[in-house]
Amino acid sequence: MHLAIQDGLDVVYVQMRVPRGRVGQLRSGRVGEALALLALLLFSTNVLVVKVASTRLGQDVGFLLALGSNVLFAAVLFGGERVISATPFAIEWDAFATFAIGGLFTSYLGRRLLFRSVQTIGPSRASALQITNPVFSAVIGWLVLGESLGTAAVLFVLLVVGGLYLTSRTSTRTPTPVRPGAEPPSEAGTRRTSLPAPEVAVALLGAMSYAVGNVVRSGAVRYWNEAVFGALLGASCATVVYLVAHTDLRRLAQRVRTSPRSGLWFWALSGVLTISAQISLIAATRTIPVAVAVVVATAIPLIVVPASILLFRNAEGVTGRTVAGVGLIFAGVAGIILT
Repeated sequence: MHLAIQDGLDVVYVQMRVPRGRVGQLRSGRVGEALALLALLLFSTNVLVVKVASTRLGQDVGFLLALGSNVLFAAVLFGGERVISATPFAIEWDAFATFAIGGLFTSYLGRRLLFRSVQTIGPSRASALQITNPVFSAVIGWLVLGESLGTAAVLFVLLVVGGLYLTSRTSTRTPTPVRPGAEPPSEAGTRRTSLPAPEVAVALLGAMSYAVGNVVRSGAVRYWNEAVFGALLGASCATVVYLVAHTDLRRLAQRVRTSPRSGLWFWALSGVLTISAQISLIAATRTIPVAVAVVVATAIPLIVVPASILLFRNAEGVTGRTVAGVGLIFAGVAGIILT
């Protein structure tokens, strides 16, 4: 790099050398951030697709269709990658096993516990507890991978977590019981209910499962740069376990035959989006800290809230608190990307 310095009437050209390793690190970091942003876009689009898909076909069947779509689309991507790649495919068995374990933690255990908590404590409360995922990722990444975040990065991560909390927070008040014939209590006479501790533990365990899976797969992809195959392997393991442990195949086949085609296609699209997002996230964690990649990829309200207002006429009931949360998320993500 050349720098021109004016000294009186003369211009002196000074050659400055930037270490190649440093330039490579900067470029790799930018690629990782771009992949994390792509994962955010794909995860956010999936939320909107699932909203439509759920009205046409229930999640019990839709979840399995999405898992099957995960496997099929990842297999197509892997086949295409092998066709155009000049590098021979050689299995690293340690990373192979790690990718399989990571897939079980994310695609099976994390999803399973999340769906369980949605059913028991409701979607808003379950999603509010899921915001601990980046925090768990940071702690586990530090313990397992030796990653550490600077002060600025920690502050920006906390901004995003705070924004996610605001966007997912809803009223937990319930009416106070009254005697028959008595006047119903006013809003001021309502009381807050506490969440059952076991169900809170299930939701937190789900968030931790996602974090463990993300950290484990990050370690695998840094050792063996096969993000597509790693996602394919993890999705395949999760699908097999779910089919064996939780599925009546005869009943499933009958449900699929009688289900509306539009619902089937929407859930298949959901699978394409989620596996693409997972591949992007895995690849991102090869060059940037897991906590940074996860906090960017989970900043879903940043896209979903404006899209919900435009596409669904604010059916979600966006409030000032939601807008404030989106603002915090935007500030945090922008800070992470720009620093």
